[in-house]
Amino acid sequence: MDRDMGDVKIRTRRERAGRTRHTIIRAAHEQFLEHGYHGATMAAIARRAGVATQTVYFIFHTKAELISAAIETAVLGEDDPSDPEHSAWWAGMLAAATAAETLAHFVRGTGPLYARAAGISEILHAAALTDPELHATWRQHDQRQADAFRRVIETAATKGTLRNGLNPATATDILLTVYGDSSYLLLTTERGWTHDQTIDWACQALPDLLLEPASRPPADP
Repeated sequence: MDRDMGDVKIRTRRERAGRTRHTIIRAAHEQFLEHGYHGATMAAIARRAGVATQTVYFIFHTKAELISAAIETAVLGEDDPSDPEHSAWWAGMLAAATAAETLAHFVRGTGPLYARAAGISEILHAAALTDPELHATWRQHDQRQADAFRRVIETAATKGTLRNGLNPATATDILLTVYGDSSYLLLTTERGWTHDQTIDWACQALPDLLLEPASRPPADP
């Protein structure tokens, strides 16, 4: 009985610590979006989360580590964290019959990720331009995204033909540029496009940019 009670107390502490961690991450995400990386202080994040500043430092140590955790949480999701490459939409992308369908599965699957993570990712990118520590953090996130996009291109290339003159590396660069965090934010914030409008456009534009005509879906009459 004593051992059972001890196990319950340990689980309770872990659950409480997990809730505190997520509360801090949510507060940090909002603070970074509102004030930028340099304007968002650990003290302000702590106040927003309703915890002591020392608690934020105890869990995350540095602001660079905290923004990295905020991006990771935005990408994976908070309620049911899932690596994109282990998700149902990624499996659907791999099983798609054509190259164009592969790209469409990818765009629609990553749409919710962009809605959650594009803003905070661009905050990190902007701050990394002048901060060596943050530059290393941004490069790590950027490389992970580039690797995933490269796998998408390689998957599409097994089901269709890349446009003449494109190899997987250049096609990956185009995909990252046309359907990256910056482009998503430009369209949905500065240009006033809706999320759905942006996703629909990407589904139509990417096959034209990346695939030979025989690998694209037929044009609407």
